Amino acid sequence: MICLAIGLGILGFAAMRRARRCHGGGWGYRHHYGRHGRRRWMLHHALARIDASPAQERAIIGELEKLEERLWGAKRNLKDSREDLAAAIRGSVLDDAALGAVMGRVDTATGEVRSAVVDALRAVHGLLDDNQRAQVADLIVREGGAFPRGGWRQGPYR
Repeated sequence: MICLAIGLGILGFAAMRRARRCHGGGWGYRHHYGRHGRRRWMLHHALARIDASPAQERAIIGELEKLEERLWGAKRNLKDSREDLAAAIRGSVLDDAALGAVMGRVDTATGEVRSAVVDALRAVHGLLDDNQRAQVADLIVREGGAFPRGGWRQGPYR
């Protein structure tokens, strides 16, 4: 009976070690990087890959946070147009005036998002040196992003 308990204990310990190794171990990336753990982890990995200095990292993260705020603002403005869209559809005949107002809000939100992304790209481009820009461009062309195909993208059930 004691041998069975020891064997089960060893199997449980081995399973725990494997689970910790497969799932980031300890507190995981969420504890270290905050609410948006995976996104922060990927960003820090990409910045490490192009050898960004700590000052560059802080500036790039600041620009991305500004971009995120502007995107959330555009999304909030777009959410406000749902009621207008529902009012346009609710009647027996499609209300073209209300639909035009909704489409105007959609165009405005799209323009805001486009300008926010272009502004962030310009700011980040200005922060990088020529070698880092070349590395980022190579990553985009060759791998479709900062991470190689496979690996963490495959998930835990390969």
